Amino acid sequence: MATVNSELVLNWMKKHYGEEHTKQEIAEALNISIPAVTGTINSLIKKGYAETSRTDDVVVAEATETKKAQVKTIKYHRLTVAGLEYDPVAEAEQRAAEKAAKKAAKTAE
Repeated sequence: MATVNSELVLNWMKKHYGEEHTKQEIAEALNISIPAVTGTINSLIKKGYAETSRTDDVVVAEATETKKAQVKTIKYHRLTVAGLEYDPVAEAEQRAAEKAAKKAAKTAE
């Protein structure tokens, strides 16, 4: 989580903790692209900081004699408790400190 958009999404979700939102709603609220929101949400989900809370299937087009109904699945996302406490700046600082410690250990050998 190093990009400006990622921080915007995380901070927005923290501000709206406990609420469920679609990626489209978040993108519109922050005036950023849906792919930017998708990347951030997927990263947060992978780390356990966000979850897909529910899905709704919406019929876009009814079934006809020759075609099946077209259904769009809408996913809603929210932060977990761990996500509310997540600090990407502290995580980056910790990684940098670990990298520096490894480098110092190698030069000391």
